[in-house]
Amino acid sequence: MNSKSYKFSKSETGLYRILVGLGIFVVALITFLGLAFFQVLNDNQISSSKTNLNEQVELASKQIERRFTSFYDDMSFFVNNLEPWTYEKGESEILAFEKRARRIFNNHRDLLDTITVLFPNQAVVFHFDNRNNFIKTHLESPKVLQDPFKNELQLYNSSTKVIIRAKVNLERFFFDEMTNYYLGISGEKLIFCDGKLRGAHDQTLKDGYKIEQNVLSEIMAQAEEGLKGDFRGNFTNENEEKEFEALIHHYPFSLFPLESKFTTVFVVDRNIITTGIFSSYFYLILALLILLALVILILYKSIKNTQVTNEVLSKNADEISELFRRQALLLHETKGFIYFQDASGKMTSVGKEVKEILGYENEDFKQNFKKYISKNDLPELDKTIAESILKKKDSISFELDFITKAGKLKRTKIFERLEFDHNGNFLGNVGICTDIQEKYEREQEIVNSENRLRAVLNSLPDLIFIYNNEGRYLDYYVKDRSLLVAPLEGAIGKKITDILPRRLAKDIQQVFNKTVKTGNMQTAEYEVEISSGRRLFEARFFRLDNDKVMSIARDITGQKLWERGLMEAKKAAEQANLAKSEFLANMSHEIRTPMNGLLGIIPLLEGTSLDEKQKEYLHIIKDSGDSLLNIIRDILDYSKIESGEMILSTTVFKLKTEIEKTFKIFSGLLKEKSIYFSSHFDENLPEFVELDKDKLRQILINIIGNAIKFTPEGGEISVNVSGEVIFDRNLILNFEVIDNGIGIPSDKIEMLAKPFVQLDSSSTRRHQGTGLGLAISQKIIELMGGELTIKSEFGVGSEFSFNIFGKIWKRDENLSENIHEEEEEEDFVWKNMAREYPLRILLAEDNSTNLLFMDMLMGQLGYNYEVARNGSEAVRKVKESDYDLVLMDIQMPVMNGLEATKIIRKTKGKEITIVGLSANAFQEDVDQAMETGMDSYITKPLKIDEITSIIRSCFEKNNIKREVN
Repeated sequence: MNSKSYKFSKSETGLYRILVGLGIFVVALITFLGLAFFQVLNDNQISSSKTNLNEQVELASKQIERRFTSFYDDMSFFVNNLEPWTYEKGESEILAFEKRARRIFNNHRDLLDTITVLFPNQAVVFHFDNRNNFIKTHLESPKVLQDPFKNELQLYNSSTKVIIRAKVNLERFFFDEMTNYYLGISGEKLIFCDGKLRGAHDQTLKDGYKIEQNVLSEIMAQAEEGLKGDFRGNFTNENEEKEFEALIHHYPFSLFPLESKFTTVFVVDRNIITTGIFSSYFYLILALLILLALVILILYKSIKNTQVTNEVLSKNADEISELFRRQALLLHETKGFIYFQDASGKMTSVGKEVKEILGYENEDFKQNFKKYISKNDLPELDKTIAESILKKKDSISFELDFITKAGKLKRTKIFERLEFDHNGNFLGNVGICTDIQEKYEREQEIVNSENRLRAVLNSLPDLIFIYNNEGRYLDYYVKDRSLLVAPLEGAIGKKITDILPRRLAKDIQQVFNKTVKTGNMQTAEYEVEISSGRRLFEARFFRLDNDKVMSIARDITGQKLWERGLMEAKKAAEQANLAKSEFLANMSHEIRTPMNGLLGIIPLLEGTSLDEKQKEYLHIIKDSGDSLLNIIRDILDYSKIESGEMILSTTVFKLKTEIEKTFKIFSGLLKEKSIYFSSHFDENLPEFVELDKDKLRQILINIIGNAIKFTPEGGEISVNVSGEVIFDRNLILNFEVIDNGIGIPSDKIEMLAKPFVQLDSSSTRRHQGTGLGLAISQKIIELMGGELTIKSEFGVGSEFSFNIFGKIWKRDENLSENIHEEEEEEDFVWKNMAREYPLRILLAEDNSTNLLFMDMLMGQLGYNYEVARNGSEAVRKVKESDYDLVLMDIQMPVMNGLEATKIIRKTKGKEITIVGLSANAFQEDVDQAMETGMDSYITKPLKIDEITSIIRSCFEKNNIKREVN
């Protein structure tokens, strides 16, 4: 049998050589890529750690500086508000002073050891002892404390000669601050000051930390110049006998007024950072080898199936196009854009997404992008890029702020890939800029929230405990241990029943179990005996999450005692207020009834022929009557306020216009006394506001009228109006009324706003009044959400300032349905108006004086009317005759006006207009009259314009009815 050898064909040999060549090339390529990728991972891990370290050390330094500055500001405020006579003034002043000292200790407990207050003739020393008791030591002579101690700050008030010396514990302060940051198992947190490097160890700051000399020298130089920095070097911890190559970051800070310069130093073991890369990299190489085998297999099959491969390539080209489209969509969704730069740093291309993110056109951004980088970030950016090019880094990542087209700062994250040729020459870079503004704001808010939460916990006087669902203590926060029922040493891990007394533990456990079972907050009150005596506590239990429960307990002994006393005082006040209200209502009715005849007849007399002397007498009668009526109104207004019956009736109006109308009321009086009056309106005041216009006018009339009354002839009065916008729609209006009148003695200012009080109550006083004007104004201001403040100097002048709340209305809102404008009405000629407005009128009235007045008035108006002496007679006359208008007195014999109105409405319906006439001016009287069916209500004394307005309205309503029918 002849044997025959097999030979490769030329095509098969070529295919083989191609595959071998491709295999060698791919192996070399994977090896190169593997090494390069490992370096990228290593550098990226180091870069990420450096960025985190840099942020942590900066945050730590700024927090230390901020906390110390807050402490120094509190101490400065303390010394500037102390008076040398504090211990001579009285018990209240001493108590307030000691409370302020204790508050400062509570706010800065981790920093402060002792406060020494040196008054001119004595000294007081405050500190906490080992049992957490607040100790005060009183020294009769301050001379024993002439020389300051070590670590003491001295603050001096030159005007009061008061000195405060505060002894601080910087080691405890630094240690407490360092515990807020975690750098991992290899991290060290150090403070460098005065050539010493100290670190947190065993609950304190210790020496024994060393950084190689050349790095330490650079840190000292940068700290001296106030510069932050980062280094790599050897680090030794003699306390734990370990040494390693470290990433070292520092950030300098200062503690004013201390002269020493400090810098925070954070150190992390570089080798531990990159340890995890090696295991991951092994699996990556394995995956790449598997990928190599697949690539060779695919290449072999692709060569044998050229036609199929071409079709696949065509299909892949379409997929690549789709991939690019999706990539562009992804950049759009992630708020990012791509850009390219050459070796000189010039931007050669930028994605179109830049306009949507930053607002700039592509060409504008390419030419001027450096101008749009925040000035604070540009130097650091240039430094980072220069160092990266020098070290031949493949990529860099950093954050910076861009100034948008709208002029606002926007936080972005930059990732750049650096390109080098085979000789190591820098060719350029491609980068991706991503908008991270929302993420950055969230992170800042988290930091701020944590700080706020820490501040809240540091200031809470409550007892706070955290348990698991079994009732075992997990954590606690107790500021004042004297409030504890039992000591908490060793309590962590134990149950409630193991710590508390048996009876109390049983009650608390029941509330705890109910909280766990229902998931709702539960409240328990318990009375216990503690070191300070028998106290009453309120504890609230609620879930933190599925596994934890929190309780907050508070001492409510004083609150309960206060509530008990308050209830007794409230009951007594309500009884007294009810009696007073009844008296004022009766007094109002009895006075207003004769006043109706007096003030009603005066306008009728004015229309008759009078000589000058008679006019003068009539003018005196009118002024006296108006004065008496104002007194009655003041008393009733104050009664309404005290009884809670006064309510706000808000309208929308032009603020400046209405205030200026109020000013015009005083024009005659100002001219008579030759007083110079000026007003100033803040330019930021809104045009339209919503509030109770009449109440504001009443306040201004009372306060400005008071200023005019006590300002001598030729004096000055100024009014300033400003506003402060809160949450876009809410407005605080501030008013200042300043005069150079007679002024008020300092010991009389507190009495000024009290009801029925006048500073000069003698029979020879020059200025008359009820003493209710300011009291009413103060109550109305409080009802409108504000406060009245009075400043005055006797013989110099006074300043009355107040603020009220309102709502802003803008021009683009629907003002037409809300705005209330008072229209000026032409003078109406009411004599013989019956010719133009004929009506059939019934007057129900029993008072002879009022009947006389109404007879005179109706005679001049030209009306023939009928009279009913009581409600029963009024009902009978309405049944017998047809009337257009019934003027119904409320209080009448036989049947009152309210009962008569109900009967008329049942028989006649709404055909007749019924108007109530009464001397009762309380709102509840008006509401009761309207509920019975009256169309309107007029309080006595009656005014002619009110009567004529009612007649005209009734006539117009009747005409409308006739037209409809």
